[in-house]
Amino acid sequence: MVEATPELLPSRAATQASCVLQMLRAATAAQHKALEARLPLTHPDLDRDAYQRIIQAYYGFHAPLQRQIERFHAPRLAQPERQKVPALVKDLRALGLSDAQIDALPMCADLPPINGEADLLGVMYVMEGATLGGQVLRRIIADRLAIDADSGGEFLDVYGRDTGRLWKAFLTRLADFDHPDDNPQVVESACATFALFARWLECNGVLR
Repeated sequence: MVEATPELLPSRAATQASCVLQMLRAATAAQHKALEARLPLTHPDLDRDAYQRIIQAYYGFHAPLQRQIERFHAPRLAQPERQKVPALVKDLRALGLSDAQIDALPMCADLPPINGEADLLGVMYVMEGATLGGQVLRRIIADRLAIDADSGGEFLDVYGRDTGRLWKAFLTRLADFDHPDDNPQVVESACATFALFARWLECNGVLR
């Protein structure tokens, strides 16, 4: 995960309007920094094998998490434009895995619970925020490994030109939910998501 690029950050007015956003940033800052330091996507010695293992681990977390989010949304319409698993599958195929090998990849069973809107927003803060960092990582991976969207890097730019729009839409949803009674649960969910994601990456041997 990498910090959001300046052009994708919300306006000052939007930031000040959302108390929960400020709480989330403060509560997850240390986790964000620690995970960023240990994830080797920006390290100069990153090679294709290490990159593939990272994408495999990402798939193993995102696939069951996406199913969990979809179950929460039912019977309401889910948000297909925010689905990241198809991009991860495309990347794994481009990196040489067969569909059978992809289906056999380990799946994370220790996921953040989603029992209400507060839980969902906490999860989304972490996972949607990571898409902003992908804009930076996409360029790094292209330069160092010659991997682009068609050769294994689709996930790093999963929203493409819609990245800014979808992030702002999430911030609006977050601000609309902002309430002193609910904000602590949003923050707890975000912290749990960071911790469980980091633990999953650790178990898969992709962290330094």
